[in-house]
Amino acid sequence: MIEFLQAQPEEYRDQVMDLLGRGAVQMAVMLHLDFLTDPVWLSNRNIPFTDLKWGHTWGAGGGLLVGLPEVNGGDNQLAPFHEYRLGMPNEWIDAENWAADLVEMVGDVAEYRGRDSGLYGQLFDPDSNQPVGHPFAFDIGIMDRMTVSFPRGGAIVSLTTESFMARKGVPVYGMQTYFDQKRRHPTDEGLQFVTEAGKLITWTDW
Repeated sequence: MIEFLQAQPEEYRDQVMDLLGRGAVQMAVMLHLDFLTDPVWLSNRNIPFTDLKWGHTWGAGGGLLVGLPEVNGGDNQLAPFHEYRLGMPNEWIDAENWAADLVEMVGDVAEYRGRDSGLYGQLFDPDSNQPVGHPFAFDIGIMDRMTVSFPRGGAIVSLTTESFMARKGVPVYGMQTYFDQKRRHPTDEGLQFVTEAGKLITWTDW
């Protein structure tokens, strides 16, 4: 609790403390996917709202979040990848050639691979129905792979992200992937075949 409050700006701490001391706490779940052409900021609330940290408007798109990754596991459950499942809006499915367009979108890896993703929580004041304090992260990372399946009458896109926070349990001389290296050194291609092999580089402790 103390660490959570310390992470909030000082001007919001009393309000956040008051909310957390109540019998029930209102919270929104927010998902940011930084697609190249059209980044999205989704929320599971019915009414869009603007956060107090970045000033983004989080749309009422909670119905698109069909499945979320496990974000509260212990150290023994940490994994370098999380998977989100996104449903398709009805207006997409009503469009002509929607299935072909969806396959094309999933195949356009430049739109998403290596770009930021984040799953956050936001506290709300039940009296004013307004956000209180800054959003707090459940999981942050980078987008890796997309696949699509076509159940009867619709489609589900599975988006795999490589999590930074999942690495908190990794030793100092731990695991390094191609995307880790590219974010630190954008021109370095030395690890480009590591993910294709489904393996991680483990540095030795010399």
